[in-house]
Amino acid sequence: MKTTIDLTQLVTTLTENEGFAYLEKWAQHCLDEHIEPFLVGGCLRDSALYVKKSRLDLDFMIQPLEKTKFATQSLATLMESHFFPLDEERSIYRIQADALQFDLNGMRGEECIDDVFQRDFSINSLYTPLSLFLHHAKTNPAQVPVIDLFNGSTDLVYKNIRAHNPSTFQEDPLRILRAYRIASQIQGTIDPITYQQMIEDKKGLQQCSRERVREEFIKILSHPKSYISIFAMEEVGILSQFFPFFEWFVEVDQCYTSWLQLKDHVKAGLQYLEGIFQRIHAGDFPFAEELQLILKTSLAGDSTIEVSMKIAILLHDIGKPDTLRVVKDRLRFFEHENVGVKAARNYLHAMSFSSKETRFIADIIQWHMRPHNLSQVENLSLRAQYRFFRDTTPHSIPILLIALADAYATRMVPLHELPQYEAFVKNMLQYVFTPGIYTQTPLLDGHAIMEITGLLPGKKVGELQKKILEEQSVGNITTKQEAEEWIKKN
Repeated sequence: MKTTIDLTQLVTTLTENEGFAYLEKWAQHCLDEHIEPFLVGGCLRDSALYVKKSRLDLDFMIQPLEKTKFATQSLATLMESHFFPLDEERSIYRIQADALQFDLNGMRGEECIDDVFQRDFSINSLYTPLSLFLHHAKTNPAQVPVIDLFNGSTDLVYKNIRAHNPSTFQEDPLRILRAYRIASQIQGTIDPITYQQMIEDKKGLQQCSRERVREEFIKILSHPKSYISIFAMEEVGILSQFFPFFEWFVEVDQCYTSWLQLKDHVKAGLQYLEGIFQRIHAGDFPFAEELQLILKTSLAGDSTIEVSMKIAILLHDIGKPDTLRVVKDRLRFFEHENVGVKAARNYLHAMSFSSKETRFIADIIQWHMRPHNLSQVENLSLRAQYRFFRDTTPHSIPILLIALADAYATRMVPLHELPQYEAFVKNMLQYVFTPGIYTQTPLLDGHAIMEITGLLPGKKVGELQKKILEEQSVGNITTKQEAEEWIKKN
């Protein structure tokens, strides 16, 4: 069945990134070599639904199969970029260049319908010959003809995520996570029959490569309200197939129902954290502009500090079940941070998270209780503030935000209704962001200290430098001469 869809957004984005010019030249190369590329899948879906992404992903089916690598090399050369195989045995390749990503898949069936049938969902099964797309993109991009074999255009209208292939999740269980991710991106719903298939085939996720699961998990958490997907996956046992920690809380919650619900606390922590992020991005938070820059910092590929903080809040209390003690009718979790760090490191390593992501998340778990203790101190001293940032740098600010979300998840009150804790966080941010207050540059370097004291190079020199920095930060030392006098006295 043929229909038309609005691909204006896709054409505009391609033009802005010089992608349209590349595709025109490539289409001619393909024609000369008797190769036919078909544009298929998510890029058509997103354009029709006006979904914008930071990186434009285009999927192509290439006919014939044996010329897929040649076609990929041709496009990569035009773009002055590199390509790499995603699955060379199945002739699947990827080209990445700035804001563009192209995936090329060799057609394995005799007809297009054979390959399109193997795609995950009906809304991703729409396709059109590249030559036809390029022609209509210039004349009428709002009505580009596409081929719709599985009624995907109707599902697009209703934002319905439906698996047209009954074996779709058995063939690739990762599509279970992809369904949640797409649902959040397009603000759609999953077809009831498809949802039941997902639940029935969920154990297949354990057989997927950890790298692929991690990548899809990151994409789900990248949504501003990812807690909706996380809660839904947890409720039907899909989350536990690759994230087992909510199951760890069950026994504790059953034994101490009247005192504590760890699972609810951690889930609430994620929801509160995303609420705090929304306030920051809306400018409704102290030092919002500075925080926005921090949150969007990349740790590994598409994984930002903001996304990694969501993983950290989900993991921050995983050490509690193993450290539970009842002391004078109170539940206590001594050293749960240290136990949690070890468990988190093991999990993150097994899931192929980068060393940078792992260190970041481990640091947050290690230090997430420190702000709680400081928040109880009246008239917090400059020295206490300095020592917090000294000990927790470079992840001090994410730790503060995690602690705020944790405090809300403990008290379960609406955002803005913890004025004392919010004032504490604001005070700490003001301390670190105000120029001249918090410094990491000592007035005396190691050579100067050794010259004054007669010390040889070693730990003692470094310790004296740290002490000078602390005295600078509390205002006791303001000049090099005062630093020299302080060294002579100490």
